[in-house]
Amino acid sequence: MIVEYDGNLDFESEKKVLWFSILGCPPCRIVESFMEELSEEFPEITVVHINAEEWNDLVNHFDVLNVPTLVYLKDGEEVARQNLIRRKEEVLIRFEELKRL
Repeated sequence: MIVEYDGNLDFESEKKVLWFSILGCPPCRIVESFMEELSEEFPEITVVHINAEEWNDLVNHFDVLNVPTLVYLKDGEEVARQNLIRRKEEVLIRFEELKRL
């Protein structure tokens, strides 16, 4: 399941993937094509979709320079980050690593 960021979220708990994107961005659409599937494969990881145009404070807080960017968190601490994503397999590896933490 993918949660749409609405300004209320506890970043300190659990394992989360923050998915920063912008509507209409072609590379973001590539990531969108497989994120729902990955979120269902890894129910212990909460995927949070963040519209980077709408939530500038979060973009700045996590120092996101381009989209799509995935920020992997465990108990509020960043453990990995990805951008320039081209294939589902790249993201799958990170999800598996986060699951093991």
